[in-house]
Amino acid sequence: MNLYAIPYAGGHSLVYRSLSEALSPQVTLQPLELPGRGKRAKDDLKHDIHDITEDLFQSIRNDLLSENRYAIFGHSMGSLLGYLLTLRIMKEGLPTPSHLFCSGHSAPSIPKIDMVKEAPKYAASSENFWAYIDSLGALPPELKEHQELMNYFEPIIRADMQALEKYEYRELKEAIPVPIHVFYGVDDSETPVYALFPWQNESKYMVNFLPNEGGHFGLFNNLDKVSAYIKQTMLSRE
Repeated sequence: MNLYAIPYAGGHSLVYRSLSEALSPQVTLQPLELPGRGKRAKDDLKHDIHDITEDLFQSIRNDLLSENRYAIFGHSMGSLLGYLLTLRIMKEGLPTPSHLFCSGHSAPSIPKIDMVKEAPKYAASSENFWAYIDSLGALPPELKEHQELMNYFEPIIRADMQALEKYEYRELKEAIPVPIHVFYGVDDSETPVYALFPWQNESKYMVNFLPNEGGHFGLFNNLDKVSAYIKQTMLSRE
């Protein structure tokens, strides 16, 4: 079975390489590339979450015509994009994913920030912007030592942050007929537990909430546990 994987903010198609190896051979991970990075570095960045969603949809639309059973996975921003991509697939009348795996992201109905009370992080000074990224555990020490690399990634991450922070939730008329599974880090200050529970409003099935040790990127320190759950869930016919 195929598992379409959507990267987190600033990420590219190779960020799930270790997960792909852990899932193989039972599940084939199909990493999706967002515009403006990785293999699509020459494409213009997109600053609207719905434009990014449409881009993803168009990239897999033809493949979905022949998919019998598949699933979608995303971490952080990738979770929201996976949810919106599922809605886009349903709108087109194409086969829906058998499962939606979300990691490290609040329910779609929980705003990323309060735009009335909080200054958007995507517009912060470079110093404050990187301090926030570093607080998530997403800034490797080697990147801090290369200003050119930081200059390269900054507009990419800012574009993704803008898409996230300006997203406005649209309540569903009816919950989606797709099981949702939510991974979260028990020490993730970016995604408090109370902000996870409203995921239940999005699916007609009981949502599974799956804790992992660690913070916002704790998922990547628990790949054996995560991959085992994904494989068992995707391969089950129940």
